[in-house]
Amino acid sequence: MIKWEPKHRYEEVADDLRDRILSGEFPPRETIPAIPRIMQQYSVGRNTAMHAVALLVEQGFLIIKRSKGTYVVPPEDRP
Repeated sequence: MIKWEPKHRYEEVADDLRDRILSGEFPPRETIPAIPRIMQQYSVGRNTAMHAVALLVEQGFLIIKRSKGTYVVPPEDRP
């Protein structure tokens, strides 16, 4: 029997952001919304928003440039 485990909220936010990246809503080399905007859009706290972004950075979808923003990594540059 397979045990179903609910996703954490940060995973749900990351999944939605990833879907928006893959659909082209957030084009390559462009910024995604800042953490405060993500917090507002998804009704989550700062830690949850930051954890979602960190997950997408770890997966190669985003790159953080200090004092400039968080950018979408082009598909050809993803691992």
